[in-house]
Amino acid sequence: MPKAGFIVARVSFLVIAASVLGVAMLAAPAAGQTSTCTSSSKCFFAVEPVLPSSTAAGVSNSFTFTIQNEATPQQLGAVQISAPTGFMITGASVAPGASGTASFTSSSALFLNLSLASGDSTTLTVSATVSSCGPSGTSSYQWGLEAKQSNNFNGTGNDFQLDPRSAGNLSGTVISCSGPGERQVCTSTTCSATALSAGTSVTVTTSFAEPGDVIVTGIEGASVNYSCPTYTSSADVGGFAVFSESGVPKPILLTVTVRIDKSVVNSSGHPGASSWQACYASTTSFTALPGTFQQNVTIGGNSNYFTGLLPDCSSSPGAPCVQSRNKNNAGDKIVTFLAFGDPFVHP
Repeated sequence: MPKAGFIVARVSFLVIAASVLGVAMLAAPAAGQTSTCTSSSKCFFAVEPVLPSSTAAGVSNSFTFTIQNEATPQQLGAVQISAPTGFMITGASVAPGASGTASFTSSSALFLNLSLASGDSTTLTVSATVSSCGPSGTSSYQWGLEAKQSNNFNGTGNDFQLDPRSAGNLSGTVISCSGPGERQVCTSTTCSATALSAGTSVTVTTSFAEPGDVIVTGIEGASVNYSCPTYTSSADVGGFAVFSESGVPKPILLTVTVRIDKSVVNSSGHPGASSWQACYASTTSFTALPGTFQQNVTIGGNSNYFTGLLPDCSSSPGAPCVQSRNKNNAGDKIVTFLAFGDPFVHP
């Protein structure tokens, strides 16, 4: 769900339902001065199209909001950006050298003391991951944006109004999981979540959670695709991750069990359990089988992934690594491996 990854961190991964929330701000008026940002004399601000305009479930992106103060002579003082439903905010920042401070929760980012003069622009960045999965296909989403004249985002009657010409610039598209996913709030140190598709199931478990952590997993859509040299993967890509209660990805040890349905096994070209591998992708470098490691791989629009086939844990210095490969009574193949952070896996 990397950058978080998760899932792909990724993953949980629901298709994103659209959610509109507000955000905007202005510098505080001088003492005793009556604000002119009223219903009869509005102060407007504009926003350029938010980039990137699309993301995949479980993929972490840094979304940029370029805002211009169109009011005269009022300054724009503060902005609040609210995440669409299913997004989890993991960071916020003001452009280097620009005025202002940033803070965030899992659902919103607050930018204070912007002191943006009439006609000036500033760029704000919000890092966020689609943290849940839903139906296959794509879904639109909408960021919420509010602005005030007050540098502290306080008071009434000093709200800035979004320029109607910018109304369509806060939307985007989420490419959802191809199958249902799961998002679980942990109530103890051990918790798990499972995602299912027609041919694959991915179950992720941890014994190192804290109450309030969120564990997510999902089967990713076609945009989350990659390959590993020397290996033919199945079509599905699993994503998974753990987030703290405040929405920060947690690089804790995960046990991931992937089940490949017998029907997929029979058409795969490698029916034996021992021939199944874990084609792994992470934003953190790792040890891979010789000849399979790749870097700067683009997945879901992000180009900072490392990929490769995981070695067995018996021959690896540590996770990520494959613990076991088995076959169940139904003829399905079961691959269990250890992982950290917010990675993807192609069985």
